Amino acid sequence: MKNRLIIFEDDKYSDFYPLTLSRPVFSLRCGMLRLWEKVARRFPGYEIAFSCRPELVSLLKSQTGCAVNTIDYETGDRLIFVNGRLRLGDKLAQELLGGAHNRIYHENKVTAAIVLVEPLQKTPPANVHFTGEGASEALGIKADLVAGEFEFYNHLWDCVNLNPDEIAIDFLSRRKVGEVDCLPADARIDSTARILSRDNLFIAPGAEIGACVVIDNRSGPVVIDRGAGIGPLSFVEGPCYIGPETKIYRGNIRAGCSFGPSCRVGGEVEQSIFHGYSNKYHDGFMGHAYIGSWVNLGAMTTNSDLKNNYKNITVSVNGRTIDTGLMKVGSFIGDHSKTGIGTLLNTGVSIGFSCNLFGAALVTSREVPSFSWGDERGYDVYRLDKAVEVAMTCMARRGVTFTDEHRRLFASLYEKTTSER
Repeated sequence: MKNRLIIFEDDKYSDFYPLTLSRPVFSLRCGMLRLWEKVARRFPGYEIAFSCRPELVSLLKSQTGCAVNTIDYETGDRLIFVNGRLRLGDKLAQELLGGAHNRIYHENKVTAAIVLVEPLQKTPPANVHFTGEGASEALGIKADLVAGEFEFYNHLWDCVNLNPDEIAIDFLSRRKVGEVDCLPADARIDSTARILSRDNLFIAPGAEIGACVVIDNRSGPVVIDRGAGIGPLSFVEGPCYIGPETKIYRGNIRAGCSFGPSCRVGGEVEQSIFHGYSNKYHDGFMGHAYIGSWVNLGAMTTNSDLKNNYKNITVSVNGRTIDTGLMKVGSFIGDHSKTGIGTLLNTGVSIGFSCNLFGAALVTSREVPSFSWGDERGYDVYRLDKAVEVAMTCMARRGVTFTDEHRRLFASLYEKTTSER
């Protein structure tokens, strides 16, 4: 008898394009963690599995080591399914942990979570792809339907908008288990660095803070993870999460930023999320942006995150125009995309997977299709073989192997997005 947690993505994954072209929704980062990690920490001792689109299975399996689209069910197992874009609260988590009967929690036509504790007549389908009241039929089970109001991440700008709060929540979660609020002996902190509060601070073993660095953690936590470094003359304002091996060079890091592992960041960044292995080494501004993995932003690349008339910013997502209801929205940049020196991005611009943008013209296209090459005067198709060649070189520079899974993903996305170019 085992306790099993299955984190699934529903049919709203395209609302998070371009980032979810190459990853499941639950692999998005918000705060200090990816969405699936936020869910998993609430279920200690549970065996974790995932359910997602078939084209992402092999890569996700290699990245996590967990079962994907496979449920090894045995009679007596307790199964908990959680929607990967659910912002799971304490109350529902406790209900799922303690429930004694089969229940499906939903809001209108969207499934939030399921707990199965009664013996099943057959193994649930491997690819859990359903929403709302149809879940019972799709699983072939009898279950009580529990209608409620649940908080979901619905778009990328939700993640950006909630990022400061999520950093604080993740920090408090780590503090409860004694992982934060410490200054390890081997953290190298220059004597001229200034940390404005001894609260709201975690510096991991091996982290380094250079000369004349100012860390303002009075209004929110600052977490500097293992092997990370903040170079001389940098300013970091909390809430902020600096991931493992990430380096800040002469940075002006404003509140609400999260950086995944092995990023290189300089210049000014405000309330933005960077996935791992992305570079913004030089001066330039990124504000209220969501940046994928293996992105390189050339010197002075700058985005706008505010209209001069202070009106709400509209964004195009998968061909649909959406009013965000927000005054500040920056750029969304898919994995493996690059910008040349001096690239300027208008508010709410979305750049697809593996694009190469250059030239002095302001990028005003609401959506730049994946595998695009050029600028606003005209985009050519970025040939698949050239895109793969650049990705292989880029990843090798960081000691990461470009695998067959990566190659298949590139080919699949190139074919999938052909009609958009």
